[in-house]
Amino acid sequence: MQNFTVKLCLLLAFLFSASVSMAQITTVGIIGSSTANGWNSSTAMTRTTTTGNDWTITLPLTVGAVKFRANDAWTINWGANAFPSGTGVQDGADIPVATAARYVVRFNSSTGAYQFTVATTATRANNDTALKLALAPNPASSTAHVAYTLPAAGTATVTLQNMLGQTVRQFAPVSQGVGAQEQSVSLNGVAAGLYLVRLQTEKGAQTTRLVVE
Repeated sequence: MQNFTVKLCLLLAFLFSASVSMAQITTVGIIGSSTANGWNSSTAMTRTTTTGNDWTITLPLTVGAVKFRANDAWTINWGANAFPSGTGVQDGADIPVATAARYVVRFNSSTGAYQFTVATTATRANNDTALKLALAPNPASSTAHVAYTLPAAGTATVTLQNMLGQTVRQFAPVSQGVGAQEQSVSLNGVAAGLYLVRLQTEKGAQTTRLVVE
């Protein structure tokens, strides 16, 4: 009976692995009580290559817990009880965040391996200087033009957040080359007020304020 149970568990694990590999993972995000969005919605991570399984994000986390999940749903999710590094498994435990800080988070959706590294002040300052994020017009009403400089070719993702850091609108990631770049983002349907525009790239992130009229 014991051998049968072991074989059954191995078979179920294999079937799950096969189903995950066949599933189409279009986005990966981090979610949990440690994030600004809480357990309500995922904060999108950036794929480090166009078709790869490596994802990254730089964001502030409070003491609490997080998990990784695909396609902003719980069908495919990863968790473990190890921090700051470990290997997440399907429906695993919530990952405990022991210390509040701004982290560079790296995750591999193929192996489940993850790493949380505290982002130093010097690193953030260098990224902010390199990205040169600027908005025009500001204040804006229907459309805002987001200008920046990429130190290396890669993916740039623009997110509109409220002043609590909660995502109001997530724009599709764009693959761009090195140098000066720009994206035009729609503000239709966004209530008037003060917001944060966050630019996430493979080399770092920068946030600036936007007034919507």
